[in-house]
Amino acid sequence: MNEDSPQTPVASSTLPAVRCLSFDVEEYFHIEAGYGRVKRESWDQWPSRVEGAMDRLLAVLDRHGVKATFFVLGDVARRCPRLVPHVADLGHEIASHGFNHDRLHRLTPETFKVDLRASMDLLEQQSGRPVLGYRAPTWSVTRRTSWAVDVLIEEGLRYDASIFPVRHPAYGV
Repeated sequence: MNEDSPQTPVASSTLPAVRCLSFDVEEYFHIEAGYGRVKRESWDQWPSRVEGAMDRLLAVLDRHGVKATFFVLGDVARRCPRLVPHVADLGHEIASHGFNHDRLHRLTPETFKVDLRASMDLLEQQSGRPVLGYRAPTWSVTRRTSWAVDVLIEEGLRYDASIFPVRHPAYGV
């Protein structure tokens, strides 16, 4: 701020905490590029890398006193049952990334609700806290899948972090 600025400084202690850092928690074989190449039935045969990566990431965040939102895939919570409680105990928010990393284009409102509910139930059970937020796999809330927002509202979610403001062949609004 310089002398010509008409703004009055605001004490940082009067501002609410804002979490503007978020991470999708998924395995390397869950990504869209693996769809059709890595069969879902074989996921349990692939070695997990997420816990080691999360340990390193959580250490960096802790060192800097930063809290974040973690959009956790239900399959990761199932495979790594100590991960979600640990992240939540460190004061980070746990939100849903769905259960099976299916792009919404491959789901119907009914199958999306089943996937979402399975994810939310497991994350809430493991974290001991309500799940308030959601991020669709591969940013797949688009104009074509905007029906998903209605499902999120019906399921009691408070926010969605899925809409990517860009023009792209696979995602974006």
